[in-house]
Amino acid sequence: MFQPHLDAPSSSRGPRDARNRPRAVIVGALVALTAAGASGCSRTGTDARQEGGAGRITFESCGQSVELDRVPQRVVITTDAIADTLDGLGVADRIVAKTRGESAPAPELKARLAALPSLGSRNPSIEALVAAKPELLITDQVEKVSGKAGSPSIAELKKLGIATYVVGGGCAADLRSDTSGLDALDGDLRQLGTIFGVRARAQELTDELHGSLDDIRKKTAQAPKPKVAELSQVAGQLYVTSGGLSHDVLTRAGGTNVFADLPGQFAPVSPEQIVARNPQAIVIDNFTATTDGRNEALAYLNKTFPTVEAIKKKRILAIDAAKTGARGSTRPVQGVTEIAGFLHPGTTRSQ
Repeated sequence: MFQPHLDAPSSSRGPRDARNRPRAVIVGALVALTAAGASGCSRTGTDARQEGGAGRITFESCGQSVELDRVPQRVVITTDAIADTLDGLGVADRIVAKTRGESAPAPELKARLAALPSLGSRNPSIEALVAAKPELLITDQVEKVSGKAGSPSIAELKKLGIATYVVGGGCAADLRSDTSGLDALDGDLRQLGTIFGVRARAQELTDELHGSLDDIRKKTAQAPKPKVAELSQVAGQLYVTSGGLSHDVLTRAGGTNVFADLPGQFAPVSPEQIVARNPQAIVIDNFTATTDGRNEALAYLNKTFPTVEAIKKKRILAIDAAKTGARGSTRPVQGVTEIAGFLHPGTTRSQ
């Protein structure tokens, strides 16, 4: 209901030759892919300060050391939310193609991203990647470059001269068990600053984001922490946030997650479990980030949970799902601010 249907990924694969691209060299043994492992103003590529000149670039991705011959000029991404961070670094103009992914684009990037070639609904195919001629693929989940379900593998991409960067928190083979929070974004900014030669801007953006988080922490430090449940619904199944990035966003916003005792980062539940825990506030993920999606979510809650305190007191927030759980994106920092304003309107109101 609240998450858009994702088509089956393409199963067609077949490595082809790739010329005139920066050479991607993965140093050391490949880690087994089955092992567990808001920014301010928009900036264009000309605004970003490029550092250094020619020379080999080395960065880390899921425990692997990766090398590039030069700063990548052509990038593909596997979810729209990654563009938020690249935009904040001033290099979003390097994105040449994308998959649809699980998150909606930020409003200010929607038109630009809509104009890009699509590599599919979730996992990019080798053929689509070759046609896009990227030098770097940035993904939010290592499963999308595992060689399974029609996806390319990191080894196949390397042979094509395409380097791979998996954002922090996306290296776990089973994302249900992932528990990484917003701190992973610091590592992403550091690595992306190195990859694109914009280390100074990456540090500035890191400081800006930490400033926003520190401001919310100070404003909510002495405020009561209401009991909150974060809900989503996928293919008719109701889920609650129990850990990971979304849990971190909730707690940084000054809430107490009533389902934090459940394992993993999200857990399937029944409506009766929601009623039993009786949250004082509900945050519900709107995967389409549209008014229709918001209205649909609110109608579902009002119909299904009329006796829950949050519903009776109309303490419901339908939020862009990327603001609570998009790995590698700056949007969850915006989510902390938005949820804090919802939970503590008097405390967080601008002076």
